[in-house]
Amino acid sequence: MRQFTSSILLCLSLGSFQLSAQTNNVKTINWERFKNSPNTPPRKMMGEILLNTNKYALTTWWAKRGFAEVPVNEFLDFKGTTEHKIRPIAAEAQALAISLRMGLYLPEYTGVPASTAEQKTIQLIRSLAHAHGSNTTGGWGKAWQSPLWACYTTTAAWAMWDKLDPTTQQEVQAMINTECEWVLHNKGAAQIKTYRNKAGEVISPGDTGAEENAWDASILGVACAMMPEHPQQAIWRQQLLQLTINAMARPADVNSKQIYSGKPLKDWLSGSNINEDGTVVNHHFIHPDYMTAPFELNATKYFWLAGQPIPQAFKLNSELVFQAFADLNFHAGDSIIGGRVQPPGGSIFKAGTGNIFYPIGTDWGQSRRMNFAVFNCIISVFTNNKDTRKRAAAWELMQAQLALDMQKRFKDGHTYLDKREDSYASCEEWVADAAMTGYIMESLKAISQPVFTNK
Repeated sequence: MRQFTSSILLCLSLGSFQLSAQTNNVKTINWERFKNSPNTPPRKMMGEILLNTNKYALTTWWAKRGFAEVPVNEFLDFKGTTEHKIRPIAAEAQALAISLRMGLYLPEYTGVPASTAEQKTIQLIRSLAHAHGSNTTGGWGKAWQSPLWACYTTTAAWAMWDKLDPTTQQEVQAMINTECEWVLHNKGAAQIKTYRNKAGEVISPGDTGAEENAWDASILGVACAMMPEHPQQAIWRQQLLQLTINAMARPADVNSKQIYSGKPLKDWLSGSNINEDGTVVNHHFIHPDYMTAPFELNATKYFWLAGQPIPQAFKLNSELVFQAFADLNFHAGDSIIGGRVQPPGGSIFKAGTGNIFYPIGTDWGQSRRMNFAVFNCIISVFTNNKDTRKRAAAWELMQAQLALDMQKRFKDGHTYLDKREDSYASCEEWVADAAMTGYIMESLKAISQPVFTNK
């Protein structure tokens, strides 16, 4: 019995040692470079939107979630392990963490001292990591969409890394390792979700794999950027590229010999997930919200934050999708969706306005703007075409302004009036995530140029 107990203790000690060693692989972010950086119009606007989400998260949202009575040194109870119990918490954690570390956070605006905001942000991170199945029996993780929640949690933890206690750092590392391993095991080439197979046949009617591949890739992206010397780095990076490329491939790409990251494009692909014209079908219709999803989850921001070259493959078909938004004409006619007669046709993005045309309607509500603003923000980084950059930058400002105007209706900074504007159960936290991405990208654009590589 004594020998058995000693063996257990040895294994636990070795496991703890391995996790401690892996936390040393973390490359922290150089926040100093953002001090006194130019506050460009899009950066200023994304910052205002993000600050509003901070205000809402630390006041109304915190109370609604039942966190107000929990001491800061205790774990928060999320009351479940499913999407709307974990994803929104992680989204707010990363939004707060980025605001605090990038110098955006303003206590005089939110009404909450910076020290309190930091304590609450760390409490969110500690609680999320501890509640993961790698650290708590029966916890969340290793399931549909959980790599995305782990990505959000990791982003928050990475931002606050030097302020986290060693136990939390180890629990974050355990979560990362578990979720990355789950993706590697369950999302190999034969298991990657595709809308069409390599022969061009629709094998997942009405249901693209674009956003699913992107969220599975997301944890790998932040892990690779955060830990460039990690023993699994090469394996993680290979799968990150595989999922990202498959997320945005079109039918013609399955025969392409163009080289991406050392291989012909066709050799990366299991099939395709977008249409030849750049549109995406999800929920059984052409869905503009899902045309933006792979870009919102794109790992570019993590590599850029870490000061690392960004794989050229991350830009695959980005110009094509922009053209589908900006120049592709749709004809709605007199179609009726959800009891409403659709407005006149045309392009999804309307010249001179931040309005969005949904060709066949939408099931989330027609008041979403932040995903489109972030999409245009990213396109302005990806494109080498001056006209595309100019158009994307203009639409970004107009679409973000509409989101900001919606927030200005409410004293606590939230965005939506009711479910008619956005029916997604975690729509407010979704805005926080989008605003965070937009603010990171605009802040990076203000001080540096991205470096892309095809190695």
